[in-house]
Amino acid sequence: MTILKRLLKRPLTSADLHRLTRQNMMKPPLPKGMYEAAAGLVGKSGLSLWDYWRKTFSMQLDEIAAQKTWQGQRARLLELFLAEQGWCDIWASAKDVEAPVWGHLVSEVEPFAAIPKEHWNGLLSQRYIIALLSVACLEELAAKIHAFNSAKKLELRLHSEYYREILGLDLKTNTMVHQMVGYDDEGAFELAGLKDDIINPLIADQYKLLDLVAEQIANSQIDIVSVKEKIDAFDVRKRELVGVFLANAPKSA
Repeated sequence: MTILKRLLKRPLTSADLHRLTRQNMMKPPLPKGMYEAAAGLVGKSGLSLWDYWRKTFSMQLDEIAAQKTWQGQRARLLELFLAEQGWCDIWASAKDVEAPVWGHLVSEVEPFAAIPKEHWNGLLSQRYIIALLSVACLEELAAKIHAFNSAKKLELRLHSEYYREILGLDLKTNTMVHQMVGYDDEGAFELAGLKDDIINPLIADQYKLLDLVAEQIANSQIDIVSVKEKIDAFDVRKRELVGVFLANAPKSA
């Protein structure tokens, strides 16, 4: 019946989706070391990171199944994929950076909001493992029921690469500010103000484009040529603004 639903593009039930992902939920398609790391991390509740992910992923499957149409299920799957891939992008950009530099990215997200910042690096690594598990299983599920082609994978990679580019600019300029704290607090305050005035408006506009790309990917309407033109235009603007930012930065920066 599941095969027929896929051929006719009929929505799948939660039971259908759990059946299709049963093997991966038992042992996801990840390197052995990553699988063992997830199983070995145990929280205060006695629940391993692996078991926590399995519970969370089951809820994600229910979210997909709750959509009433095949198209709606496909869109929700893609939205979940992009959200989980986003955590991979954050981890890749922040893993070697102190938490105060990237803390604004997660400060209002549970469980970060309830945990002291000195534990955020470890928590981010755990969230990264959860995201890797979900991305791997969602990608295989998408291949089974939606037959993703190379063009769709290119779109997903474009979103990830552009997100990392935005994060790179944000965290590099934040690092400049953070490095001044303690020996030139006045300069750090001045540099933070420059970032707010010069760099952050550009980042806000880049995020708007990233959101548009995500929406188009989920709804299969992306225009790669148009998006590339917008990204190129932002690149020109970024070079100009970074030049202004550096020219006006305090000499101690």
